[in-house]
Amino acid sequence: MTFETNGFYFEIIIKFFAFYGFLFLFSKTKLIKIDNKINEPSYQINLNFSQFQPKYKVVALYYLDNYANENYIVKINNSLKYNDSLIEQQVKLSKMHGIYGFGLVFNWKTDIRINDIASNTISLINKENFPFFVILKYDLIYESYIQNSLKLNSSYNLKLSELIIDDIKNYLSLDNYIKIKNTPILGIFHSSVFISQLINNIRKSEFRQNKRRILIISIFEDNQIVEYLNITSDFFIRFPSQNIGLQSNLNQQYFYNFYNDNLFKGKIINPKEINNFCIVNGSPPEKFYLMFKKYLNETIKYNDTFIIFNAWNNYQGNYYLEPYDEYGYSYLNYYSKAIFDLEDKQVYKLKALRSKSKIAIQVHLFYEDLIEEIINKTNNIPVKFDLYISIISDNIYHKLESIIKCFSKANYYEIIIVENKGRDVLPFLNQMKTKFKYYKYICHIHSKKSKSVPELGLLWRNYLYNNLLGNENVVSEILSDFENKKKLGFIFPETFFGIINSFFILTYETKKWINFLSSKLFIDYNIGELSNFPAGNMFWAKIKSIYQIFLYDFTEYFPNEDNQINDTIMHAIERIWLYLVKFNHFDYKYIFKFF
Repeated sequence: MTFETNGFYFEIIIKFFAFYGFLFLFSKTKLIKIDNKINEPSYQINLNFSQFQPKYKVVALYYLDNYANENYIVKINNSLKYNDSLIEQQVKLSKMHGIYGFGLVFNWKTDIRINDIASNTISLINKENFPFFVILKYDLIYESYIQNSLKLNSSYNLKLSELIIDDIKNYLSLDNYIKIKNTPILGIFHSSVFISQLINNIRKSEFRQNKRRILIISIFEDNQIVEYLNITSDFFIRFPSQNIGLQSNLNQQYFYNFYNDNLFKGKIINPKEINNFCIVNGSPPEKFYLMFKKYLNETIKYNDTFIIFNAWNNYQGNYYLEPYDEYGYSYLNYYSKAIFDLEDKQVYKLKALRSKSKIAIQVHLFYEDLIEEIINKTNNIPVKFDLYISIISDNIYHKLESIIKCFSKANYYEIIIVENKGRDVLPFLNQMKTKFKYYKYICHIHSKKSKSVPELGLLWRNYLYNNLLGNENVVSEILSDFENKKKLGFIFPETFFGIINSFFILTYETKKWINFLSSKLFIDYNIGELSNFPAGNMFWAKIKSIYQIFLYDFTEYFPNEDNQINDTIMHAIERIWLYLVKFNHFDYKYIFKFF
């Protein structure tokens, strides 16, 4: 009797979980997330550049308290000290890629001596005869303690200076310690008045008694340089502020240079601020290559130049050159191509696109004076393509048709007249909703002007056009990427620098429209936090990665034109492209070219 009763309840429980488990499986629990990771096999390859000779001495900041990524170097122990083989591999990897040396950043504490942290590291660096110099950085946890101690005990400052001198004096005489004009250099991160006092005591103590000279590089991580440092420092470097309104999870690279000939002519009377830096924020690595190469071309006119590179492994600040999950060895490889002045060549495989038109270009032409510019840009497409243009007035129809017939390389063209509604978004969706299925790839652009800020609008438009259709090589590279990489579904320019401050602003109304679109396009799915999107709504796409957008008629939801700058469905569509791409199991890529 008991068994039968239990069996009855067991059957009820099974049915309960079967029913609600079915509802759970088909409820909105799956998440579409933009992770900013690029699944690019070629990025994971380590190239060897040992046969080349660098023109520059690049010193990469090496943070001793940051561990390397275990997927690319070696797995390290859960301790404060590095695994020996890790340091050796990092040095060999750096030498292979043309890095001159390391600026070893010690996160120094009063109760942990520098020698305790660095002795093993420096012995291994010496084994490889790899140049280095010491940079002191105080642990912020101890900052208030140090300052309070100084106020209570005036002898503490001198004692602390003596400890520092005792720790570093043996390094300065090493053959591979980096020197300028035969004078060793010491880097110090500044965070308080105490640091200035520390430098003074270094100068007054053992270095002066032994008639030794040391050059102090003061390093800042903010935008303030205190006036009194003109006395205490030989020269100083100001790192850009880390809070520049960009995504914190994007790799950033900063590099700086200082010129021996400019700094050290005879006796140093006044220090020189080093503010000639270049910021490379975000991806892709190709952008870093272009910016770094341009920077090096500007630097080459100076002789005996050191370049300070931030950083080899600063993961906390997202500044790292070392191989890492997101881009593998690509940053390091592109660094080497730039430092050795090598071209980034690609083989374009476009044979399959030459015989039949598989490419649609859709242009919304609101400003008719941009007709010639747009035709010239689309003529940079090196394979067959069809041209679709939407206009808001029949007054320019015949003029546009005449220009297309005379000057366009399009295999086929279509011009439609649309209501001035939905900006470029609604005309794009409506013109292509019955045509998209005939194509493999699509490119969307429009006649952007931004009349409220015309100068910015011109720069922005040129930037977008040149990244997407700038010349034959630009287009060939995009199409070759699509052809060679089956999972690549969407390519768009990196966010234009002129709008970067407002890039991540998302209003409540726009969020509502995004949720509405999600309910139509991603049934049974939620979307993650919004991040990247093609700002300006111009891009290339593989049709299979976005086709659902053409299956719905959203016309009734588009408002009449009223100079809106946000809060509409068209602004939501601009932000949802990448989720559609991920939903269809494709990857995306954002690109950067010069103007």
